[in-house]
Amino acid sequence: MKSIRLIFASLLITSALQAQAPAPGEKMPAVKARIKTVAVEEQPTPMFNVSNVKTKRWEPKNWIELDMEFDIKLPESAGGRKGTYAAMQLNVYVALQHMSKDNKREVITGVLDLIDIPADQTCHALAYISPAALKAIFLKDNVTASSDIQGWGVELIAEGKVIAFKSSVGNKPWWENKDTFAMMSGLLLNKMQTPFANVFGDYDVPVKTK
Repeated sequence: MKSIRLIFASLLITSALQAQAPAPGEKMPAVKARIKTVAVEEQPTPMFNVSNVKTKRWEPKNWIELDMEFDIKLPESAGGRKGTYAAMQLNVYVALQHMSKDNKREVITGVLDLIDIPADQTCHALAYISPAALKAIFLKDNVTASSDIQGWGVELIAEGKVIAFKSSVGNKPWWENKDTFAMMSGLLLNKMQTPFANVFGDYDVPVKTK
């Protein structure tokens, strides 16, 4: 299996990846962002005590949770530290320890539509991969981030432009060379699409739901 590090090294040699930067004369969004940390770990299905229903015997399985910590800065004209940015997009890429039939590294991709992002505090965005999706890929009930996830990448998009990105390896967006990977969309979920919708309170920023 070709690792993300080897792929990344080869891309550096061929200069296939370049950090996204504004073209000469292109105006970037006024908002600025910094992605501080990305934590990838197992999170068992939450158990709730409810009345008036028959109990069922079950064993919680592991979800993969991505917790992305970031902050933003707004100009004084947009409220400065007291301001709130209306909406931005968070693109997420999760490289798996699994190869496709044509021997490409499989990467789960997804988009979170973040809304009402405050500039006066550290923000968090949460994304999940379900146990059912993971079992279909790995053919086992429980996964671990340390053994089944090889790498990740995230990027924040405002007004159609990348304003920040972070990768688990190197300082280039390895996911841009899509021909190298088997990209799988539709498997990454926002918190509101999962059993975690009613937990963690206001820990994470809101997401737009369809």
